[in-house]
Amino acid sequence: MEYTDRERALLEGWPTVTEEDLAQMNDLFPHYLFFRREEDLMGLSGVKLWASCCGHKEARPYLTREMESDHWSLLDLGHKDKLTCPWCGREVTAIDLSKAKGRKGLRHYELTVVLHARGEALYADALVLRKDYADEAALTARPEAMCSSGYYFARGEVMQADHQFPGTKDRPFITWERGRLGRRKLVQEPFKSGSISWYSHDSYSILNREALEGSHFFRYCGFFDRWEYRPGGGRGYAAKFHELISYLTAYSIYPRQIEMLSKAGYWEPVADLVWERKKNAAAMCWEEDDPRRAFGVDKRELCWIMAVHPPMESLAVRNYVGRTWGKTWDLAFCVDFCSLWGPHLSSMVVLRFLRRYRLEPGRFLRYMDRVFSGVDIEDVYYADLFELYRDYLDAAYGLGWCLEHSQVLWPEDLSAAHDRATAELEERRCRQERARQAVSRKERRLKYEFELDELKIVFPVTAAAIRREGKALQHCVGGYAERHLTGVTTILFLRRSDRPNKPYITIEMDGNQIRQIHGFRNEAVACAANPDRVSPRVLHREFLATWLRWLQAGSKRNEDGTPRLPRRKKERSAELTDRTA
Repeated sequence: MEYTDRERALLEGWPTVTEEDLAQMNDLFPHYLFFRREEDLMGLSGVKLWASCCGHKEARPYLTREMESDHWSLLDLGHKDKLTCPWCGREVTAIDLSKAKGRKGLRHYELTVVLHARGEALYADALVLRKDYADEAALTARPEAMCSSGYYFARGEVMQADHQFPGTKDRPFITWERGRLGRRKLVQEPFKSGSISWYSHDSYSILNREALEGSHFFRYCGFFDRWEYRPGGGRGYAAKFHELISYLTAYSIYPRQIEMLSKAGYWEPVADLVWERKKNAAAMCWEEDDPRRAFGVDKRELCWIMAVHPPMESLAVRNYVGRTWGKTWDLAFCVDFCSLWGPHLSSMVVLRFLRRYRLEPGRFLRYMDRVFSGVDIEDVYYADLFELYRDYLDAAYGLGWCLEHSQVLWPEDLSAAHDRATAELEERRCRQERARQAVSRKERRLKYEFELDELKIVFPVTAAAIRREGKALQHCVGGYAERHLTGVTTILFLRRSDRPNKPYITIEMDGNQIRQIHGFRNEAVACAANPDRVSPRVLHREFLATWLRWLQAGSKRNEDGTPRLPRRKKERSAELTDRTA
């Protein structure tokens, strides 16, 4: 991809990894003290030592005059002993190289994000670290690093340089988030794993946290001192993270909003924005710096919101009621309204239902209270009564009842009115379905029935006729009866004209094409009508071809109802020649 001048300048001036960063990366791995016992030409034994924690390596001889305890402890090392490194003081595990030849089991990978601050900007490098200890040089070497993604954070903009994008090993793919955050995440977390259609992001450690805390702009984001102490957070004990990049992206675009909400402990809108890019537009406006205009409340209501932390749905309810009915509900009442319907029914679903049928919310709530007080059954909730009322009103609307009449809109006995309305609606639908099926059967009968050359196509009108056909011919057509009557498929009988009531061959149609055609026991055994077990497609090839040609021509009939056969192309040409002559 082509870079702009600014993108090229940012990539060329990107901070490099320091020696202090390399030391912190090395501390992410388990530390080992490798040793190998050797003998010299004089027969004096000694031990070679390699420390992966600090990079120290030493050949220590075995001398009898050396009496220090540390010296003897290093000479008497055992495989997988736990001890403290004598040079840097870190906890290490002793590994005998004579027993760990290939050391493939010690190979280890770590994912980390290294932070660097430069002015008000913050840089983050997502690195995949690797140590394999394959040879002597690798025993004390620093971990190998591969960059997964690089991030540039500044006020109002975020840039991601993605090295995991296909074909961007040397030229990373650049994406920006500027001005506002949309539903789609243009800047994503690093370390993708999985397929291109379904992938996840692996967790990672964070190095050089002081860069975040020392930045003039990002010191107030509160990721480590507030976000981690939210309900369900790591509370300072987390070693791995998977939301730092998303949090810093949200803070870069909306710094004042994130700082205010995090200091107040109002985590629901922040978490929705960080995790799902859900901005709760029905409840607040993230683009507003002033919190009163963002939530659409006055100073007293804002203080109540920051103290109580109501669900975002309750604020959406308040705004929806104000826009639809021109009323201003108290915030505490909105919270009660949301909790009234339980966890499985959204209060916005209730309000949209009221708007659809032009019902006043206050009247609806009074009616629900009256119905609830008259119910004698235990364990009945307002959500159950709403579902009952919604089904009743939908049925009444489908029946065409007058919803302006109060006795129809607010029935005294809701349960009885619901049962009556739904039963009547179901009965009407059954009548309409039966009428539709009757019309369909009539149309299909006129379309398919055909007679020619002592053979005829018969359309069955009852399920019993199809089941009798299947029993007589000993095949499975009886199971197609219901689908035939409902129009899902079409079953036809091929009969001889002199014996129209005797089962002969059964046909299943797919429009104007034969899906399958079979006779007695699907031609598996011989019978009197087909002793050679010939396929019906071959046995009656000319009849079926003429019939299918007639179907494709539109199933036209003469005035007396007999089929009007389409003439072949040769016949039409001959007739035209005769007329010309």
